[in-house]
Amino acid sequence: MKKSFVSLLTIVAILFCTASCSGGKKAQEDAAKTEEAAAAAGNLSKNLLTEELKVETIRLLQDLPDSEIPHRISTGEVTIGVGNINYMLPVAKAADLSSMSQKARACGIYLSDYNILSVIGQSTNEIEGVLARLTTDLNISYILDILREAAPKDASSEVLQKFYASQEDKIINALANDNKINVAVDILGGVTAEYACLVANPSLVVKGDATSAGLSANMERRVELLGEITNDISSYYPEMKTLGETILPLKDKVSSIQAARSANAEIMGIREALLK
Repeated sequence: MKKSFVSLLTIVAILFCTASCSGGKKAQEDAAKTEEAAAAAGNLSKNLLTEELKVETIRLLQDLPDSEIPHRISTGEVTIGVGNINYMLPVAKAADLSSMSQKARACGIYLSDYNILSVIGQSTNEIEGVLARLTTDLNISYILDILREAAPKDASSEVLQKFYASQEDKIINALANDNKINVAVDILGGVTAEYACLVANPSLVVKGDATSAGLSANMERRVELLGEITNDISSYYPEMKTLGETILPLKDKVSSIQAARSANAEIMGIREALLK
C-alpha cells in the first residue's frame, strides 16, 4: 500500500494558509515534522489515520481471497469428520483473555468455528455464547446479527459461495463504519489462523485433490495481504505489527494441505500466540 496521504496535522496547517501564505507554509512544514517525529518515536495518534488510508485499508481487506472452506463443506467438495473438531479453540479460553486485541482475534477464531459447525450441522450454542460475551466487550454486538443470517435454502453452489463471501465483507464494512479498522484486521487475523488450523487437521478431506485443491493458494494470499495491511497501519496501531509478525509464518506452512499437516503443531502454536 502506498502511503501518499495528508495527515490531519497538515490539513490544520493548510487552513492557516489563508492568513499568511508564508506563515502557512511554515506551519505545514512544522506539522509534517511533528508527524515524522511522532512516527519515528512510535507515538502517532490514531486520530491521524486519514480517510485515504482508511479507504485503502478497507479495500485491501475486501480484496482478501474469500474463505472458501465453509462453502466447500456446504457443497460436499470438502468434508470434515464430525467427531474430529477438537482442533477448535475451547470456549473456556475466552475467560483468559484480557486485552482488546486478544479478544478481537479470539472473536475471529470463534467466528470461523461458528461457520464450520453451522455447515456440518453441529450445535453452535456454546460458540454463540462466547461470541456474545466477546462482541459485547468489544462493543460490536452487531457482528452477531451478520453471523446469524441464514444461508439461502436450496441455493445453487454459486449463490452459496456469494453468501459466504459477502459475510466477511459485511463484517468489514460494519466495523469500518464504526471506525474500528484495527478490530477488523485483528478479527480477520484470527479467522485466517483458525482456517489454517483446519487445513492442517487430518480430519479434513478434499475430494479430487487431497494435496491442495486451491485452498492453499487462497490461504497464502490471505496471509500475504494481511501482512501488508498490518505493516501499513502499525504506526497508528502498534499491536498490528505483532499480529503481522505472528501470522506471517503461516504462508509457508500452508503451501499445501500436506505441508500444513506436517506443520500441525506449529500452526496451532501460531494461533495460541495470537492470544498472548
